[in-house]
Amino acid sequence: MRDKIMVLMDTSDADRTLLRFLEIIATTNDTKEIHFFNSISEMKIPDDVLKDFPEIKDKAVEDRKSKIQTLVKNSLSQKLINISHYHVKEGAPSKSILRFVEKNDIDLIMMGRHKSFIGGGILSNRLARRAACNLFIIPENAQPTVNMLHVPCDFSKHSKIAMEEAIKIAKKYNGVKIVCQNVYTVPGGYHYSGKTYEEFAEVMKANAEKDYAKFMADIDHEGVDLEVVYSLDTNDNPVTDIIDFAHENKPSAIFIGVKGRTSTTALFIGSRAEQLIQYNSDIPMMVVRPKGQNAGFMDLIKEI
Repeated sequence: MRDKIMVLMDTSDADRTLLRFLEIIATTNDTKEIHFFNSISEMKIPDDVLKDFPEIKDKAVEDRKSKIQTLVKNSLSQKLINISHYHVKEGAPSKSILRFVEKNDIDLIMMGRHKSFIGGGILSNRLARRAACNLFIIPENAQPTVNMLHVPCDFSKHSKIAMEEAIKIAKKYNGVKIVCQNVYTVPGGYHYSGKTYEEFAEVMKANAEKDYAKFMADIDHEGVDLEVVYSLDTNDNPVTDIIDFAHENKPSAIFIGVKGRTSTTALFIGSRAEQLIQYNSDIPMMVVRPKGQNAGFMDLIKEI
């Protein structure tokens, strides 16, 4: 469901990439509302100056909003322009975005990612942890294609929600293939079994194959072109195997599931998910969370 989409604009060239993806997503899903959101840095203007120029803040906000409106009107179909709304807020982006998501019941956040960026993906990780909806992170200059969806799977509940989301999308487009990648490891004590490293790797792979069969038995994937690949982790870092596979196969997007939050859980989406968000700067990534599964809103705001 993509009834309400929030698009984070930063008035850079990356916005044009976001709009190309948005046109496809919003049109295919018959989206009802699109909210373009921009966070403007806090304007620290001395009171005495503000008295002499009381309109300066309002004009800065209106100027930013006008730039976004112009770009949208020059990029999207009239149907999508008609359901578009524009918001420019002053101050810290995380708090403003989370408040907006909560207040407006947003289904999907779309945000860009620059090739050369500062901050290590802090905002995207914060939103992945706290926002009660899906998050689509799109690198600048990425091309909107829908041909192969890459779903890293450890056969957990989080993998299941990512797989189910990918299947929903695959069923909406013709010719879409889903590749489920499982990264398996050889435990450190394998030699006590009397087997060689290679022999125990085969044991672990056979176990992964059984787990995959159980995993997919609970998921409706009838009619979906789905392939599973097994990757042996040799450096104690499954994330590098996932990124290497993505770079080699160029999927349309990587789908990862993250933990739902309650007011009693820690701020944790899974170390692998965080690493993927941090290190993947080339492939679009959909961070999937069951809608509404976050902590109490005020708890989130206090933690930022």
